[in-house]
Amino acid sequence: MTDVNGTVAAIRTGLESNLIVHDEKVVFQGDDEAQFTVIQADVSVDDTPVSATANEDAPETAAEHAGDDENAADAPQVHPILFAQVNGGQPGAVCIAVHEGRLLLARHWRIATDSFEWEFPRSMGAPGEVSGTTAERELASEAGVKATSRRLLQMMHADTCKLRDSIAVVELDVDSESLDEAGVLADGSLAGLDDLDGATLAWLTPEEIDTMIAEGNIMDGITLASYLIWKTRREVEAEEE
Repeated sequence: MTDVNGTVAAIRTGLESNLIVHDEKVVFQGDDEAQFTVIQADVSVDDTPVSATANEDAPETAAEHAGDDENAADAPQVHPILFAQVNGGQPGAVCIAVHEGRLLLARHWRIATDSFEWEFPRSMGAPGEVSGTTAERELASEAGVKATSRRLLQMMHADTCKLRDSIAVVELDVDSESLDEAGVLADGSLAGLDDLDGATLAWLTPEEIDTMIAEGNIMDGITLASYLIWKTRREVEAEEE
């Protein structure tokens, strides 16, 4: 990772887009575990040769061209766009743990929303770690259970406008032997929709999750998107059988 105000990327194009990114700079980097970073991209909207940009390495600046009407007319208009990334852009993983048709949800207090949220367990990835391993590690850490198998359902981006990220949606099977006390009631049954008060983990049926969504009790976007991916994949596979 570069220092603040260091260059992140060289000039690049947006493939099918007419946007051209002339420069990317880190304008903020936190010292937190997530390495929260804000990046500024200087963007123009055409392919005019760059005669004036925000790039410090450019021989002339926009200000120097201000008095030159001919050059000013040819110069592209550059717009600063801010976006964020965490963990150096390392892919993360969201866990859809499945046990006898039930899915595991975890309850967390989130400082950004100042509220408790029901979510699928998720984690940032470690350098060199594949997404499936990230998901298994997070499931064991958060719920105390081990997966007996796993499969990658899809990669997704949490917010394509303001976040540079990549998240693996991973389905993990959990059998009775590997199921510890996580989400298990005193009588040995799995916690359900009627047992959520004060709970931090719950194993819910898809129908119960549908009810929570309909009642506005699941608001985390990553969880909602991951659930849609899982449910759609299950429906497609059922039709193919």
